[in-house]
Amino acid sequence: MSKKAVEKLFDSLYLLTDLRQIFRETSPNHELKKEQVEEVKKIVKEVRENLDEIEEEMSE
Repeated sequence: MSKKAVEKLFDSLYLLTDLRQIFRETSPNHELKKEQVEEVKKIVKEVRENLDEIEEEMSE
């Protein structure tokens, strides 16, 4: 596994921690404000892209 892939993994873990914080702040009903919805979408997109890159590297 390359250094870049490891960095992508750690980046994703930090992003998921941010996502977890959003859900903790909005507990118990998880009714997100518009800004929070946009942040969740951004986080999910970045994590997905990171994981796609890691998966691609592992397929090579």
